[in-house]
Amino acid sequence: MQGPFNHSGTKRKPVINITSLIDVMFLLLIFFMVSSTFKEKDYAIDITLPKAESATEQVMKIHEISVDSGGILYLNNEIMDEKELRNMLLELKKSDPDAAVVLRADEAADFGRVVRAIDIARKAGIGNLVIPTDRWEAAPATRSLNE
Repeated sequence: MQGPFNHSGTKRKPVINITSLIDVMFLLLIFFMVSSTFKEKDYAIDITLPKAESATEQVMKIHEISVDSGGILYLNNEIMDEKELRNMLLELKKSDPDAAVVLRADEAADFGRVVRAIDIARKAGIGNLVIPTDRWEAAPATRSLNE
């Protein structure tokens, strides 16, 4: 029997065409396979260094200036005043012109004292001055400056 608009009374089962979904799944599979097989290396270029009998290990000594919460200055864990720090940094610059100096300051340290330590290092000619920080756990927009 014909229904309205020449429609027969039999119902067809719905069919889901998954061809396009399979393509997407294969693309995702390839993406994850390629992105998860990177090797973690210290260097970006994978090279094998040649061997030499006269080779020596090169060690870069890093010197550390610290400013604690009380404003006390340290150079390599030795307490110093500003004049001693300046003299030691000048000697360091003479002995190793490319010396790396790390300035670690307590977050409660007097800001003026930290800036003074930076100024002393700059006047001594230290060009490689690193100031490390810790990462905030929450996004900066959600934290107040008073924390």
